[in-house]
Amino acid sequence: MRPMIRLGALALAGTALAGCSQITITSDTIVDGTARIADATTNAVQGTSNVTTNTANDVDARTHAARREFVGSQMAMIKREAARGQGENLETLAYMMHAEDTQAFEKQVQANYQALFASDADADQWLTRLYDVMGTPPDMALASAG
Repeated sequence: MRPMIRLGALALAGTALAGCSQITITSDTIVDGTARIADATTNAVQGTSNVTTNTANDVDARTHAARREFVGSQMAMIKREAARGQGENLETLAYMMHAEDTQAFEKQVQANYQALFASDADADQWLTRLYDVMGTPPDMALASAG
């Protein structure tokens, strides 16, 4: 009987040790995956922050070049917010477009969602669509008049 108990104890100990290595692998994988997600989030926030900060501190924040940079970096968020008809990125874009009424701008972008997002476009192409829908911003009118 004792040999059976010893064999059972050894089997149980072996299973427990094997389980620990599995837990270690799983824990390492979770830690590594979490670190990767944290890095990706930090990089995304830093990229957004740089564009927003540069835009806020830049005297020329309301130019086509600034809008192109902003739209290029924030297109996915602009698209989501346009579907809802509100959001921080749309508010920033309204400011950059010299819109006097931010809420009206957001609602007009939402109402013209299909025209604006009908197909994939780079930032310049998308801004051309936006200018067609919203009107040409004053800085663009001055540039074309000169």
